[in-house]
Amino acid sequence: MSFTFGPSDSDSLSVIATLRELPSLAGLQLETLEAPGTDGVMLGGTTRTSARFTFDVIVQGGSPDDAREISEAFVLAVDPARGEQDLTIDAVPGWKWQAIVAAPIVWERLTWDTGTGFQLRADVAFDALEAYGRPVEDESWDGTPTPFIGTITRSLGNARSFPTVEIEGRLTAQQTVQVTIGAVSLTVTGPLLSGEVLRLDWDRFEFARWLGNTKVASVVRSMSTLDRPELWPGQETPFTVSSTGTLTRADLIANSRRQ
Repeated sequence: MSFTFGPSDSDSLSVIATLRELPSLAGLQLETLEAPGTDGVMLGGTTRTSARFTFDVIVQGGSPDDAREISEAFVLAVDPARGEQDLTIDAVPGWKWQAIVAAPIVWERLTWDTGTGFQLRADVAFDALEAYGRPVEDESWDGTPTPFIGTITRSLGNARSFPTVEIEGRLTAQQTVQVTIGAVSLTVTGPLLSGEVLRLDWDRFEFARWLGNTKVASVVRSMSTLDRPELWPGQETPFTVSSTGTLTRADLIANSRRQ
């Protein structure tokens, strides 16, 4: 199989799909500033836009109606009205991109007679609006029991990532939890009730207490800093957790990325 898109894959859709190009550093743009009186420009930073994956898709039918029905079923499966779906590619096993069809699909005839068969082909372009791929199964580390002092080393991906820490236990309004990841150390003040999860998500930049799927309250005002810790693949990173309350779980999720 060449790709899966949401619940469908190219094999089950009865098409032959071949990835034309595999992008790296997709959507990279340099932000530069004019530097009067000097040669050249100054680097202001970099940005990333979407990554595009274009497949050469071939439909083979035993009759004109057969080829038409296969092509229509394929278009139904990748209809952009379904929104973004997980796109996985056989060339990059274990990774996925949130993607959507980004261009019209125009079928052309390759062969169209009984002797050679009825074949259609088209370029099918998916855009991943976040240019980074995410692992199907990410890395995580257990930071309990507390106090926990250790190091972690990310092995997945080839780009820096911004981790998530999930904490469970009990904290009063006066008690705190202290977390260090690399060069960033922060203190979060309670409360944290039994059954709640304190989630510090530097990937989405969302910091809150959760009860199941319900956000109970933001904890931004209870954090000593909003500095963003980074994890780099292959680089040993300090990870420590301690608390003046009682913790039953303190996990770090890598949020690994591929570029």
